[in-house]
This record gives sequence, structure tokens and C-alpha cells, in this order.
Amino acid sequence: MKVCLIGYGKLGSSIAKGLRNAGVEVTVSTLPPTDEWAREDGFSVVPMRACAEGVDLIIVAVPPSAVPAVMKELRGVEVPITSTAALVKLGELKKYADKVYRVMPSVTVEVNSSPVLVAERGGGADSVVEAVWGKLGKVYWVNERVLDAALPVVGSGPAVHAEYFRSAVEALVASGVERSLAEELARESIIGTIKMLEKYDPYKLRSKVETPGGITVEMLLKLEEEGVFGKIAKVLGEKGRELSR
Repeated sequence: MKVCLIGYGKLGSSIAKGLRNAGVEVTVSTLPPTDEWAREDGFSVVPMRACAEGVDLIIVAVPPSAVPAVMKELRGVEVPITSTAALVKLGELKKYADKVYRVMPSVTVEVNSSPVLVAERGGGADSVVEAVWGKLGKVYWVNERVLDAALPVVGSGPAVHAEYFRSAVEALVASGVERSLAEELARESIIGTIKMLEKYDPYKLRSKVETPGGITVEMLLKLEEEGVFGKIAKVLGEKGRELSR
């Protein structure tokens, strides 16, 4: 399987590395300075039209402002195209190509473990799109409104989760735990929790940890009094509703 990747920024580079992990041949087309970054990471960098030849799928991973120029350059190419540009609608993309999809992954594609939202089925190359993106995580076929609404949790999620991790580490260090051990403890706690969430819903999991009058109840009540959880839900929800209008 061969893929042409256009763009090698933060998300583009993660996509390239994840596909390489999965044994997919990736050729990159990108502009300075990111062309040197791609070469340093071991990828071939070629002009855009050359990149699009003889591949199974084109992934456009450029900023929204660059999408029109890229799509004009690709006009007439028969290879299916997926765009990761946030908020560039399908209607706009279809002005340039017939076999085109919007995709919303996160940077965790780099470790082949991302939710991958794709809009929408019936774009003319569904099986190819699922075969390629399925190597980077779990594919969810959704309508475009859902894709936009999920952006704060899927696209921005790793940064939010990383902030919790950082806060947990700092709390441990402040309590006298050596930093390297604190990082390992916080990381393993998160990994174990994720595995448990595959078995239990969050309410059941919370009940398995809490004991009457215990420290877990005390801490969670304090966080609830401070409005921490409500604020997280409010911010993510408001942004999701804004983006999906």
C-alpha cells in the first residue's frame, strides 16, 4: 500500500510515522522548512504531482488556509483524497475532486492508537480510506456535523489529557516523590484506568475506587465543589457546538 502525504507539520509528521510503523510506503510533498524535517525522519520528499502518482491514497495534512492551493494543484488526479484540515467543509473540497473525504484523527496516530473520524461514506473509495486510516487507529464513519462536534475531544484531546498527567506528576513531586518515579506512577495509573474503562462505565469504575468517608470521596467532592469537571465539560461542549453549526 502506498500513500502520498502532503504537509509535514505536527499532525502530518505523526501520520507519516504511524503509517511507516504499519508498513505503509509513504512519500511526502511539503515546503521548507518541513521538507528538511521529513528527510531527517527518513522520508522521500518530491513535488506534489509526482507524489500523487502511483499511490492508493492522498492525505492532505496542511493548514486550512493552504487547502485551496493544494486542491487546485491536485485537480484532475484520480486518486482518492482525504483532508485533515479542520473546518474545511466537504462542499468546499468537492469543488476540486470527486473522491474526497474529511478525516479527523489526533496526533496519537503516531503510535497507531487514535480515533479516526471520517466523513462521509459514499465518497467513491470507502474501502481504501478505511484500509489506510484503519492502520492508524479505529475508524468511525460519521456525518460532517459529528466530525466537527468531536474535534475538541478527538483532535485536542491529547493536549487536555497531557495537562491532567502533568498536574498529577506535579502533585506527586510536591508530596516528595522523585520526578522520574512520579511520571511513571502517573503514566501507569492512566494506562490502567483506560483498560478498566473498556470493561466498566466511568460511574461503575468510580464506585469501585470509592469507600465511604475515604480519601477518594473527599478529593472528588473537593474537585466538584471547585467546578473542575463541570468546567471541562462546559468548555469542550461549547466549542464542539460552535464548530458543528
